[in-house]
Amino acid sequence: MLEAERAGAKALVVFMDDWPRNGPEWKVLRRIHDDEAHNCALIGKLLEKTGTPYSHATGKFYEKAVAVKGGKERIAFLVRGLKWAVKQFEAALPTLDREAQDAFTRMRDSHLRSIAACERLI
Repeated sequence: MLEAERAGAKALVVFMDDWPRNGPEWKVLRRIHDDEAHNCALIGKLLEKTGTPYSHATGKFYEKAVAVKGGKERIAFLVRGLKWAVKQFEAALPTLDREAQDAFTRMRDSHLRSIAACERLI
């Protein structure tokens, strides 16, 4: 999930360039980017607490996302990625300790808000 969140954050930087800086679409994408970056930090801290080594790689979503052409098309692709992540968070919840469950629930909820915001844009 860390690599996927990192891929989303990096793709959002590219996606923001499709829109006028500080315009409504740009602002929505910037908020989502901030959430994705925050999620990367949360997942990294959870892994560090358990002593689990983790990768600094970027997931495959990044290359697929930036290959999409068109601002609205990219946002639609982002929605698909966010929905995938929601399913992954929900699937992991029963296997996690309480702290990780709380963090994954917050990340899932931020993704649900991001999906709704993106769907309003498209």
